[in-house]
Amino acid sequence: MRYFLIVFLILCCFSFGLLAQEEEMMEEEEMLEEEVMEEEAVEEEAVEEALLAEQKWTPAQADSIINALTVEEEDLKVQLANLQEQIDALQIEVSEMDTKIAELESEKAELEEKLEQISWYKVKMGDYLCKIAERSEVYGYGKYARWKEIYNANKDKISNPDLIQPGWNIFIPRP
Repeated sequence: MRYFLIVFLILCCFSFGLLAQEEEMMEEEEMLEEEVMEEEAVEEEAVEEALLAEQKWTPAQADSIINALTVEEEDLKVQLANLQEQIDALQIEVSEMDTKIAELESEKAELEEKLEQISWYKVKMGDYLCKIAERSEVYGYGKYARWKEIYNANKDKISNPDLIQPGWNIFIPRP
């Protein structure tokens, strides 16, 4: 019983960790896209400044400027390709994290269902609260003193803790 709860808590913590990682990756992706836009804006400003600085160029100057801008354009294309590769890699990671989150949520739902199932006990002939508390599927050997917890959780059904009826479904409180 306790192992299920421990596993459940670990899965919850892991799930929250995955969600935080996914948010960080999405933020990084947005930052990369903003950097690309800023670099394009800087390139456009540089071209405009060059045009305003000199109204007339000699053919050699014009060729020199064109060559410089062509080289800069190629560099920016390479940077853009690198950034796109990073974005694609991050999108794959996000997709993998989404899949993992879905798996963990499914496993969490299964564990919650199992916990719900083990939180109820059907009274059998000859049972009494001390005996029920000591059952391995309830609290375990030597835990007979926890009968009071069972009684307190089921006061709506049990008016006298010495009189329980076979067939009753009683709630077993878990820590």
